Amino acid sequence: MLRRSFLLALGGLGLSTYAAQSKPVPQRDFRTADLMGGAFAMQTSQLALTRTGNPDIVNFANAEITEQVQVASALGAAPGSAPLRPDHAALLQRLQATPSGPFDRMYVQGQIRGHRELLALNNSYLRSGGNPSEQQVAQMSLPIIQRHLAILSSLREVG
Repeated sequence: MLRRSFLLALGGLGLSTYAAQSKPVPQRDFRTADLMGGAFAMQTSQLALTRTGNPDIVNFANAEITEQVQVASALGAAPGSAPLRPDHAALLQRLQATPSGPFDRMYVQGQIRGHRELLALNNSYLRSGGNPSEQQVAQMSLPIIQRHLAILSSLREVG
């Protein structure tokens, strides 16, 4: 229900991540950082759909992809159009080379890390950002990110 509300709210906006620390994020950097974090979440989730047999991870990965498409759209970008940060690109390469057995655990750990970064980024932008449309995206993203972290915490025991 919360996911549906989030998606509907993003669509209703009509809007044609790196921040692990709590320092303010300049407004010109929020969009790019959010899209880069989203690209990582989406690409690793697309990979997970080809590598896991765990239905809980499949469900999470599908939801993550859908939500990243919506966030990118709300920020006026094509989903996955932002380049990966070097550390995200390295993790994606490691995931691609990881056998299916240990893949699930590594995927979940990467998603936890990425979601924590997105949580910090969105919280920081709400405190210091100057673009009202982007602040709305950040505000609506926060409960989804928090819910995902709770789901990922329960998936942590996978593998």
